[in-house]
Amino acid sequence: MQLLRINSIVLHTRIYGPGWRTAVWFQGCTLACEGCWNKELWPAKGAEMRHYKEVLAELMSASRSEGVTFLGGEPLQQAEALLPLLQDLKANGKSIFLYSGYERKELDETQQACVALADIVVLGRYIEAERDTNLRWRGSRNQVVEFQSDRYGESDKNGEASEYEVHIKNDGTSLILGYPPEDVRSLFT
Repeated sequence: MQLLRINSIVLHTRIYGPGWRTAVWFQGCTLACEGCWNKELWPAKGAEMRHYKEVLAELMSASRSEGVTFLGGEPLQQAEALLPLLQDLKANGKSIFLYSGYERKELDETQQACVALADIVVLGRYIEAERDTNLRWRGSRNQVVEFQSDRYGESDKNGEASEYEVHIKNDGTSLILGYPPEDVRSLFT
């Protein structure tokens, strides 16, 4: 069965790739990069187990989003269930942006197939000593944004910048995406 451990989905964001995107955070990561900003996503427990077709339907419902960005946790640790989701998204015209802490040389055949479907990919461990919050779409200088299709290019990245969004939910609570300065973050905690 093609079940995915999903922590959360944000249907409309502009900071995790070009244009309006949907962001999907996977639950579970054994890489345990020192200084990781998403340690709460390391345990495999605490996630909603969802069939990839159900996730696909939700992602396709975000009509304003031109593509989907997969983050973690570690998406490629669920490659068997992720692959059919990526294939269906591509078949439906959505672009794919994939983050992974793995290096290419570490990928098995299924993980390589997932990476090959991405229009944009960022690979490599987060390295705390190389942390740079002024980079667009990545957290440390060793990570490189790779454009793998003709759909996007360097001009879509539009330089380097620290980005964040604040989403105010219907219940009045807020969700902060990205990594705002501490003075901004303190306004919402």
